[in-house]
Amino acid sequence: MKPKAKRKPARSAPKRRTRKTTPKPKAKLSAEVKRSEAARPARAFPLEIDPRRIEASLAKLKDELAHWANKGRYTRVRFKFRGRQLLPDLPLAAVLAAEGLTFYWAGILRPLLVTVGAGALLDVELVNDSEKKIAEGKEALLAGDADRALELFRKAAAMQRDNPRAHLNIGIVLKLRGDVAGARAALKRAKALDPDGTAGAEAERVLATLPKETVGVDQAPA
Repeated sequence: MKPKAKRKPARSAPKRRTRKTTPKPKAKLSAEVKRSEAARPARAFPLEIDPRRIEASLAKLKDELAHWANKGRYTRVRFKFRGRQLLPDLPLAAVLAAEGLTFYWAGILRPLLVTVGAGALLDVELVNDSEKKIAEGKEALLAGDADRALELFRKAAAMQRDNPRAHLNIGIVLKLRGDVAGARAALKRAKALDPDGTAGAEAERVLATLPKETVGVDQAPA
């Protein structure tokens, strides 16, 4: 009789390796910045173009710009058509100054209105240097430089103390850095400045993600 062949032990199926997924801080950071971006409305108004009444269109534009310039909040004016910026930002004070009437109104704005065409709606946006600092701060934050972002947001708040978007973004950075007390104070300030607006709503949403306020607990990390 032939000797029985030894059976080879059955191989167990190789265990599947499960990859550990770690949350990407940049993705979370990007979401926070995008939500704060939605809370950054520029002061804008539409201007209907009638080439047969260019002078009337210019007069209406000038009156509107003068109205907002008197409020002292805005420093630059931006012209857009169908979402595309037509010119670099123009200094608002220079546009309205006597010497600016010839250069900007006759040399730039009148031809612009004629080029856009009849019946078109031109979007006129008023911006200030505070908003520019906020935009720079968001770029720094997305690049991972929280210190630079915080510096720019605080500069924006210094330029315009009642800008809720500046305080909102300060709160977001401080929250990311673990400064719960500082974040809470900045977010409450943003909410108070814009109780019914998008910046206030976003501040309230971020506030709800912070630990419950307890005396003596909120403090910045050492």
